[in-house]
Amino acid sequence: MRTTIIIGFIFFLFGCSHTVLSTISPAVTIHSSYTEKMKGPIVLIIEYDPKAVNQKVEPSTHICSGYSYPIMVGDDLASSIKATTDAIFEQVVEQPALPTRDEMKEKDLRGTIYVRLTRFYPTISFSRGVWQTDGMASCDIVLDVIVTDSGNKDLLVTTVAGTRMVEGGGVGTFCRGGANILSNAISQGIRETMERYAESVSNSDKIRKAFGVKRAD
Repeated sequence: MRTTIIIGFIFFLFGCSHTVLSTISPAVTIHSSYTEKMKGPIVLIIEYDPKAVNQKVEPSTHICSGYSYPIMVGDDLASSIKATTDAIFEQVVEQPALPTRDEMKEKDLRGTIYVRLTRFYPTISFSRGVWQTDGMASCDIVLDVIVTDSGNKDLLVTTVAGTRMVEGGGVGTFCRGGANILSNAISQGIRETMERYAESVSNSDKIRKAFGVKRAD
């Protein structure tokens, strides 16, 4: 009996966490005025703060307030950006830092794409229904995007964003189902952001002109 009381007190004090699984979510639908990929090679640099993509999300409601949802999406976000960029360019070289002018000439690189995560904000809340507890999660993502040519001249400087909200019923014992709802919101938020990113880059006349690709008839 004493052991049960101690365990219950520890659970009450520290709560419980349910890990949120993320997935690679590149752009699926790209609305473009062009039908062909741009040639490369082009260098892709992805930057994000590890603290921003490794979070512990806590409910904003009193319901399920004793639980938290750890998130680690850095690798999947980077893979989503890479896969989306691969859908636009024939040859993409990913590296951690911008290339030097000598490196650009030596490797015959035609340009760079710099993508920086400026906002990643997932949230989750719960409400009590008649027969079950329901969850609602959202995810806001904002990326800064800079595309330059081989001479380091800016071809595109823009910001793209995606926001998705997902609802789910019956979160189950210990609010465990909240992790799935949050995972879906994050995946959909990443995918929407990737589609905005792809459309901005693919439809840029300056980028297409620099890479010698004509608009489709």
